[in-house]
This record gives sequence, C-alpha cells and structure tokens, in this order.
Amino acid sequence: MNKIHNQNHNPDRNCQHNLSGNSPGNPDKQRILLILSLCVFISLAGIGIVVPLFSVYADNLGASGLWIGIVFGAFAFSRTVFMPYFGSLSDRCDKKRIIGAGLLLYAVISLGYIISGDVLALVAVRLVHGISSAMIAPVAMAYLGEIASPGEEAGFMAKFQAAILFGFGAGPLIGGYLYDLSGFKAAFYSLTLLSAVAFLVLVLFLPSELKIRSEISGDAPPVAGGPKSVVKNSDSAGKFRFSLKSVMSRISGILSSEALRLLFKNPLYAGVLLVTFVTEFGMIGLLVFIPLYVPGIGLSPGAAGLIISLNVFSAGILQMVFGNIADRRGRMYLVPLGCLIMGAAFIAVSCAGSLTVLLLLALLHAAGGLFVYPALNAYMVEAGRIAGMGAVMGIYNSVRGVGDMIAPVIGGIIIDIYGLGVYYHFSGIAVIMSAFIFILLSGKIVSSAKSR
Repeated sequence: MNKIHNQNHNPDRNCQHNLSGNSPGNPDKQRILLILSLCVFISLAGIGIVVPLFSVYADNLGASGLWIGIVFGAFAFSRTVFMPYFGSLSDRCDKKRIIGAGLLLYAVISLGYIISGDVLALVAVRLVHGISSAMIAPVAMAYLGEIASPGEEAGFMAKFQAAILFGFGAGPLIGGYLYDLSGFKAAFYSLTLLSAVAFLVLVLFLPSELKIRSEISGDAPPVAGGPKSVVKNSDSAGKFRFSLKSVMSRISGILSSEALRLLFKNPLYAGVLLVTFVTEFGMIGLLVFIPLYVPGIGLSPGAAGLIISLNVFSAGILQMVFGNIADRRGRMYLVPLGCLIMGAAFIAVSCAGSLTVLLLLALLHAAGGLFVYPALNAYMVEAGRIAGMGAVMGIYNSVRGVGDMIAPVIGGIIIDIYGLGVYYHFSGIAVIMSAFIFILLSGKIVSSAKSR
C-alpha cells in the first residue's frame, strides 16, 4: 500500500486516482458502469450465440480435433498479441474511441463467418475477430478500474463480470434456437446485428474519458492542435491512430514496462496470472469440447448450449449477488478454495453420463468461479493503481488469452490421441495444482510482511 501512496507525486497518477473520488465534478460511476456493462452484455450475447456452434461448424467443414482447436486458438492468439497494445494505448488515448472501434469491427468481421468456405478461411476470420475483441475487454476494465474507489474494486468489477457472463450465457440458448430454426447463417447475422447495437449504445450514451478528465482537472476539453490533453503523455489529443509501426513500438515498450515487471516479479501477482492461465483450460473444455462430448452420451448440440448457458448464467447471478465477497474476506484463501472446486468439477465431467449430471457440474464450476474471479480481478485493480490500469489489464487479459490460445490446441491433440475424457482429467488436475502453487506464492508475501 505504501508503494501506491508513493506514486502521488506523479500528476498523471493523481488524475487516475481522482477519477475514483467523490468530488462534485466526478461523473456518475454507476451510470458509466451500467453503460459499459450494457455494451459488453449485448456484444457478448452475440459471441455466445455462435461459440457453441463453432465446433460443429468447423467439423462440417472437415476439421479434425486439432484444427477445431486451431480455429478457437486463432481468435485467442490475435486477441492475446493485441491486448497489451490496446490496454497500454488506452492509458494515452480516449478509451471510448478504442472500445467503439472494436465494436464496429466486431459487426463487420462477423459477416466473414458466413462466406468462409473452408477451415483456413475460418481461421483467418477468427484472427481478425480476435483483434477487435482486444479493443473491448481490457479497455473497458481499465475504464472501470480508474473510477472504482479503493475498497470497492471486487464488487465493482464483479458487476461488470456479471454483465459479461449474463451476455455470454444468453447467447448459447439463443444460438441453439436459431440454429434449429434457420441454420448457421441466422446465428452469424445475429452476431453482426448485436455488435452494431452495442456500438450505437456506446456512441450515444458513454461519456468520453477525455471529457471526464477535463471536467475533473478544470481544463477545457482538448482539441486537435491545441495544448496537450490531460491524458498522460498524449501527443494527439487522445486520438486513436493505428499502424503496424505503432503496434510494434508499443508492444516493445510493454515488454520492458513497469506493469510487466510488477506482475511477474511480485509472487502474489505472478500467482494470480498462473491461476488465470490454468483455469482457462477448464473453460475451453466447457465452451469448445462440450458440444463434441454430449453426442457421445446421446444428447444433441442444443443440450451443450443449455449446459453452457446454465454455467454462465449461474456464475453471473452468483457474482452479481456475492461478488464483493473478495472485498470482505481473505482473497488469498478464496482463490485456492475456488480452484479446488472447479478442478473437481472438470474431472467429474469425464464420468458424467446424463444431462442432469452435466448441469449439476456446470453449477459446481460456477460456484468455484465465485471465489476465484472476483479475487483475481481485485488483485489486478490493485496492481493497476501502481503500474497503470490499462497496461495491467492488458497484460492480465493477455495471460487469459494465452490460455485460450494454447488450451484448445493442446485439447485437440489430447482428444485426437486419447479421447475427450482424458482432456477433462488433465484440465481438472492442472487447476487443482495451480491452487497449491498459488498458496506457496502468496505465502511468500505473507512471510515477507511478517519479517518486516
């Protein structure tokens, strides 16, 4: 905490800190939370519509288990590469512009799924889709992280996380219905429509971050060619400009940044990133491979949508109601407890022989996530106050993206060689092991504090 307070000499960090204060000029935090949550809810509902269908869609195009993994991994690959860039860029430019550009690209690229005639074309579309996704999640989280007051990080982020989960949970139910009604094209058109609606909501109702900062600082809103804006180190009045040279330059800067050093050298934050990475193996098992698992026990792909939706909806409800548990209870204990629950649920999937059992396991996984994810998010908000909210959230989401990228490829290889059941054993054991490693890493922080 002392390290946080020692940053107060930096006027840029003071600007960040004031965003979470209660000054008369401070914008309505709940209104911003609502707008961002609504935009993410709408766009994630569109993603949720098509995610359970991708495995079947790729399978219809002749993809093996490995290629199905590559289709999913392509999205995660480009998303992972670009998230640190856009996260760091959001510390310099207006976050609203970056999120809006991402949502607009979402709407356009979604049409590419319809015209994809083979697996390679599908991979190409997924790569571009991943770039657009990188412009939304870490930047929205950074926006919210800056307006959240100390002591309310977990509760604030839990509400946003709930919007993500509710949107993603609604999608599979809608997607299953649209697929049964009109096939794949109807689902992909729905993704385009919902992304466009989310873009309009953002443009019409979310206040510009530059305007917020200028109101707090008492300066006039920055204009092109005028004085430098209050957004730190901005040399372009907060304008969002994209080029390959700027991408490579910023990624190079991130690799040597304070945020990267903090997250990987601090044992506690390194433990958070480890758990974030490993738990994605279980999520991939749910989102990617459940649609391939359920036909083996006599269920239709629509049942997979029901399982995914129940998991995501219940996780959203739990985090909405109990999300601030990480603000009131020991975060160091909640993370390993949740990992043990989630790991046990993954292992048990390989033994499930009915829809009822799979639905119960989906609920158990959601209960484990209640303990894990709000605590992880809260730790990252704390780190963001030290090393830059956008940079930290970009790295945090990139680690999750690396898991999303690697897990389906490894899963595809395991499934091709050993079968689906072995993958669920593998992912469950990995999550349980991460709980014990987190305990060891967080214990170093506790021991260091006591020695002082």
